[in-house]
Amino acid sequence: MRLRRPCVRSRRRPLLRAHGRRRRIAASAVPLALCGTLALACSSPEPADPSYSSSLPTASADAIAARGTLVSSSTETPFDPADFPDGTTAETIVYNSISGVTGESTEVTGALFVPSGPAPASGRQIVAYAHGTVGITPGCAPTEASDLSGDAGTVSYLLEQGYAVAYTDYQGLSSTVDAPAHPYLEPRTAAFDVIDSVRAARNVDPSLSTRWVAVGTSQGGQAAWAANEYNETYGDGLQLVGTAALSPALDVSPVVALAGQSSISGGQRTVYPMIVEGAATVDPSIVPSDYLHGVLGEKTPALISCGPGSGPAKTAAAQPETGDTVPASTEAAERLTSLLQKYSLPKAASAAPIVTFYGTADDIVQPAWTETALGIACGFGDTVLRVPLQGQGHSVDPGELLITWIADRFAGVPAPSNC
Repeated sequence: MRLRRPCVRSRRRPLLRAHGRRRRIAASAVPLALCGTLALACSSPEPADPSYSSSLPTASADAIAARGTLVSSSTETPFDPADFPDGTTAETIVYNSISGVTGESTEVTGALFVPSGPAPASGRQIVAYAHGTVGITPGCAPTEASDLSGDAGTVSYLLEQGYAVAYTDYQGLSSTVDAPAHPYLEPRTAAFDVIDSVRAARNVDPSLSTRWVAVGTSQGGQAAWAANEYNETYGDGLQLVGTAALSPALDVSPVVALAGQSSISGGQRTVYPMIVEGAATVDPSIVPSDYLHGVLGEKTPALISCGPGSGPAKTAAAQPETGDTVPASTEAAERLTSLLQKYSLPKAASAAPIVTFYGTADDIVQPAWTETALGIACGFGDTVLRVPLQGQGHSVDPGELLITWIADRFAGVPAPSNC
């Protein structure tokens, strides 16, 4: 569930970086008056309910104040210098965010990429990039891979347009920090991680603008959309000017019915264990063995991870086996469906304009699911440009329209809509 690169033309040139600089940074306070503007309450958080709540979690004043502050940063990165434009500077970061499930403060890893040349007087504009599905266990963080787990080309393409790129790994995917488990497809955590990656980027480089665009694909498309939807309550101090969501996983709840009929696609089969295991980290009443049988149950640890055994496991899991996705009971099916419906987007209007690219032949996030979600967004009055890509699957190529759409948002051009 991820796009490698949107019409990216690779240009292999050296990445410039400083040497040996690693720093740990104390969190700086922000005014607690922010508490009055956030739906997140400024009080001591209560323990999370065993079932996911549709209301925002309670967060402490300290957690709210720490959003986007840096825990550490380093210019010694694992990235391949040849994957990025000349003069690019790169820095891996650990920053503070908030769990969308419990409201607790969390540490999230990510990276900041800045193109060469002087920043504009108004500040260099930021694209926050939200990656697609790679796995849900520690060690799956793309910033721990030399090629960003396939995203280096996309990041390079954005850098060539002059944008700084804030890249988040999401909560729970890093092997280097202690964090709660990754709540796969839980939208609030994803939204907070994306928004706070922009705050963290500006703490690394104060010359960066407060104006930013969220871009993501598949899981990241959902994260980018969620960042827009929650921006009004969480994005204070920043100016989101648009969201580009590619093959967004806005509502995957229908997959449970398909699983019960043993009719999910090969691509859906490889992702289904992550959906189930991710849901179980949020709602303990969801027991993975109720949903994953046969090879899916046997190979679950490999199917949700990013280790060397994950590839062969996914190949094996893609082969249909009748009954191995059928829930153990009607009640089990309803529990998982209900949670995924609570995750589904949109839930409310989004203030910033949105462009969505999706393939008409997508066998993972079915186009009908996406079209239903986009219809809901139009009903909320959102400014949405819907771009179905004929014959394309889950990995889509939006062509030059994506980069033109982003440039127009930063330029203040009125956003098109075809609702």
